Amino acid sequence: MSDDEADPELLELLRQSLSLSKKAASDEVSSDTGVLKSAEHIYANAIDVSIDMYGTKAAAASLFKTMQQRGYSTQAWSQHDLHPAIEQGFSEVGMVNFIFTMDLLNFSFWSELSETERYQVEYLGKRWTGYKSLVACLRRALDEGVPITTPRYWNDSLGSDDVLRHVFRSATDEQIPLLEERIAMLREAGMILHQDFGDPDEIRSDEKETLEAELDQLALGPADGSEVEVVVADPAPIESLPADVAMESAQAGAEVETDTTAPEITQSNVVSEANNDEVAKSSLPQPERRPDLTVLRLVEKADKSAGKLVNLLAKHFPSFRDEARFLSKRVRLLKRPQIFVADLWAAFNGAGYGEFTDIDHLTMFADYRVPQMLRALGVLVYSPPLHYHISSLKEIPSGHSWEVQLRGCSIWAVELIRREILRQHPEAAATGVNAVLIDFLLYDLAKERESAGEISASLVCFFCRALRELGGTLFKIKWLKMPDLQVVPRS
Repeated sequence: MSDDEADPELLELLRQSLSLSKKAASDEVSSDTGVLKSAEHIYANAIDVSIDMYGTKAAAASLFKTMQQRGYSTQAWSQHDLHPAIEQGFSEVGMVNFIFTMDLLNFSFWSELSETERYQVEYLGKRWTGYKSLVACLRRALDEGVPITTPRYWNDSLGSDDVLRHVFRSATDEQIPLLEERIAMLREAGMILHQDFGDPDEIRSDEKETLEAELDQLALGPADGSEVEVVVADPAPIESLPADVAMESAQAGAEVETDTTAPEITQSNVVSEANNDEVAKSSLPQPERRPDLTVLRLVEKADKSAGKLVNLLAKHFPSFRDEARFLSKRVRLLKRPQIFVADLWAAFNGAGYGEFTDIDHLTMFADYRVPQMLRALGVLVYSPPLHYHISSLKEIPSGHSWEVQLRGCSIWAVELIRREILRQHPEAAATGVNAVLIDFLLYDLAKERESAGEISASLVCFFCRALRELGGTLFKIKWLKMPDLQVVPRS
């Protein structure tokens, strides 16, 4: 190439920077999330968290035995309290929207208060805490006629901050952690869904305001007495929509006609008297011109690829972009994007909107309960400095290497457990044993131990409290100390 010729690579970089490249212009999204590669990198370079291979083999044998005994499968998801199900009257659209809302807000439920004083949600005659308190909030709001799982509602004038605060109201004096951040996240996600996955035929909010002004003018009549013509696009007829969407739309209309009783909302438990009318009106079932299909379009854009859907979430939604820096390298952990895909897969039993051809490519979800169980099973081992820091109940700063090592090594440990199960039991591949099911089981086991009192109040304490700022949203991650029980004897 002569000095007068342009370097094609430099030209391509220039085109990409100016958004002129065909590659940049295309909307191709990879199905490789990079999470497993990041976890392996973290594990290979970690000096404060390690994986005991003997403990890994023993844990694999124990967990597979438990799966066999319980007949553990995706059915376990729908058996959890409060999770939505088709059998409960949810449409497929309603299920997908519910799961998206639930996983969008699935973070930070810990409290330093006692069990009786911490944030609780009263629903169906019970008080719910932790993750279940969030699900109870959503179910309660829907029962009260507030379409909290409809993305269009998140930026509607009816969904004011006061109404949303009422949705997440507590039965105690402590409110849900990071309430304002959750509200902001709903509004941001609603805007992104509308802009990136909205129906171009739908009337945009700014167009709606213009239309309302024109309708008001029509009712008053023009000042000069001339005629005013207003053209309003007809909503799609019910029969032209998919069967389950049409059913939901028809049911929504029936509810509006037959159920017009608003739940009692008082000044003491909601907002000031000046805002009570707005809250009460918004609590009534609101007729929908058409179902909100934005999340469905997002799911369909993934073409049945779990990895692609994870990457779409991380690409479009800053709050789903769970990444960190480790040894000057960007690593991807993507906890909640993977949870959303896994929940869809489990809720629909791998069919319909839960069908993914590469579901086995997902990893475990790096929260705090699974690492808690991995530590108890003798899989994770800490260095003396980290162990001392944890035992002293000291905080780990946000983004600290220890935090990244804990999360990354947990992901890699579950991957090693999965491989060991398949090595010992090749037939397990046909039964769908993967990192998702192992994660679900480890989480359930941790909750069972806590409920059974195997972890005393003195042992269930904060040994790591990290504030992570991911995509402009603060996430509180706690690591719980468990007794060093030798649950499974080493071989």
